[in-house]
Amino acid sequence: MRTYCILSFLLIATYSTMGQAFSSYEKPIATNLYSDALNDSVNLEIIVPKELKQQTNTAYPIVYLLDKQLYNNYKYNLYTIDYLSSLQWMPNAIIVGITFPWKNRTSWTVPNASGGKADDLILFIEKELNHELKSKYPISDFNLLIGHSRTAIFSSYALSKKPDFFNGAIANSVSNFDFGDDGQQKQFEDFLNEIASSPHNYYYYFSVGEVSYGDLHELAVDTLNHYLSSRKLPDNFQWKYYKYKVAHDLTPGVTVSNALSDLFKDYGRRIELCFDLANRSKNEVPWNDFREVYSSISSELGFKIEPSESFFNSIASMYYNDYEGVYGDKHLDFTLEILLRAVEKYPNDFGYYSWIGEIYITLNELEKGNHYLNKAIEHINKDKSISESDRRTYLEEIEALRKTK
Repeated sequence: MRTYCILSFLLIATYSTMGQAFSSYEKPIATNLYSDALNDSVNLEIIVPKELKQQTNTAYPIVYLLDKQLYNNYKYNLYTIDYLSSLQWMPNAIIVGITFPWKNRTSWTVPNASGGKADDLILFIEKELNHELKSKYPISDFNLLIGHSRTAIFSSYALSKKPDFFNGAIANSVSNFDFGDDGQQKQFEDFLNEIASSPHNYYYYFSVGEVSYGDLHELAVDTLNHYLSSRKLPDNFQWKYYKYKVAHDLTPGVTVSNALSDLFKDYGRRIELCFDLANRSKNEVPWNDFREVYSSISSELGFKIEPSESFFNSIASMYYNDYEGVYGDKHLDFTLEILLRAVEKYPNDFGYYSWIGEIYITLNELEKGNHYLNKAIEHINKDKSISESDRRTYLEEIEALRKTK
């Protein structure tokens, strides 16, 4: 499919306050990892989801955000990922920022056959870095590269070279196989032929600005678009081309949000799909249908997607409020059914215990209600991340719930 876009939505709100904390992610962890493959040290930054500390047994996709040294674009796209994750349009991920020092940026992005070290860098990411991540974090087999200019060219080459490891690339101001390199074009053609028989989907998003705005890659990227548009591509190869009236340096900022939104569009609408299923099932919670939604998205993306807090909170709220009276006197029973599943996955979330306790008290099942309110108090007192003022407020609210009956 072929797409041209004028400058789309920009995530401006977070950009002006670079020092602020992320909404869905912990503070970056800076580290250096020596690579035997490169015979060099690689400067990295690892950013993990805040929910990781809840130990939900979720296996996270990995997003490799290249060119960490390009501060403005790098930070902007970190906040883009945080924005999309916080609004539940994309799953939380393990984000790995990789620095490309100026002395290595060209050699690390040129294939070994042409005198560079791109294949060594691929080996570092696939073997050494992945082993390091796997030893510390629960990671899935989904690996997405995001690069700009030279690292966009590398991302395209890496995807074509290792489709058994990489699932996709977002290549900002890329070119046509490093400006017409026959070897890289042949590699890409081999990749397209190879993946035709694969059960997995592959994602390729690439973009460019215009020459009149300062992006000298325009002609080369138009050539790449023509190459892909003029041939029959495998059904499991999903791609889009974005062209903007912007300079070369701005393409990452205007491309990544669009590309990630498109890649994860079915993930983003999963709650709406579940709302529709629940509205059609007035006599029971349609767990099998919910599971089918998540199974279908998991199959499409190539890693397991499971119901998160957003699912439990949203579906429980729908049943609890029942604004249109769809579920009648069953609405609280359905709410409890959702919340009791939620505490199985999030056993340290005091909010779920409090809500369950409130509903049991409303149903005049006081013993059960007090049991869950006491569990909420236990978790509030154990949670060291809660400020003392908030702790007092939460405890006062729970005591107020006891007095509702």
